[in-house]
Amino acid sequence: MNAHRRASYLRVARFLTNALNPFFVFTTLYTLVAFSSQTSALRSTLYVGAELVAAAFVVGYILLLRMRRRIGDFWISVRAERLIPALVLLSTFAALLGALVFLGAPGVLFRTTLSMGLTSAAVAAVTLIWKTSAHSAAAGNAAVVGLLVLGCPGLLFSLVVLPLILWSRVAAAAHTLPQTLAGAGVGAAFALLFLT
Repeated sequence: MNAHRRASYLRVARFLTNALNPFFVFTTLYTLVAFSSQTSALRSTLYVGAELVAAAFVVGYILLLRMRRRIGDFWISVRAERLIPALVLLSTFAALLGALVFLGAPGVLFRTTLSMGLTSAAVAAVTLIWKTSAHSAAAGNAAVVGLLVLGCPGLLFSLVVLPLILWSRVAAAAHTLPQTLAGAGVGAAFALLFLT
């Protein structure tokens, strides 16, 4: 492969890895699950608002760390920098779960959030020893939840999002194929555990 083609290939991989990030994948899945449940549009919007506040908090925290140069990049590529941000992410998932209980959210939305939160915790723990792909974990979880909860519309996650994320993480040299497959497997396992 010539240098120009390789550079184009890398740009596409980086674009996809940024566009299909765990925040976007989870927020999209969460929104679809919230609006597919048997609740009013107003209540579904309230649940989505709670998730957006939680996501904005985590993104804001990571951007603050980035501005203060405590992490090298937004995706926290250096494993040694991941512990505190992972704890903040997990605490935010716990707060979101508490908000869902307080708001009387449908069980399927609670379980979807719980499965993604536990996926994140498991990947964070494994990554302390062996680098695993959080992008792939979120996509693996979304692929299975999408199929189990959303039916045909959920195919978007399993047939489009998951393969593109697996490819982009490897093509961008962020992970090896085993690291992406392990992440996807962890995500899928937690989805199966809580949504079947």
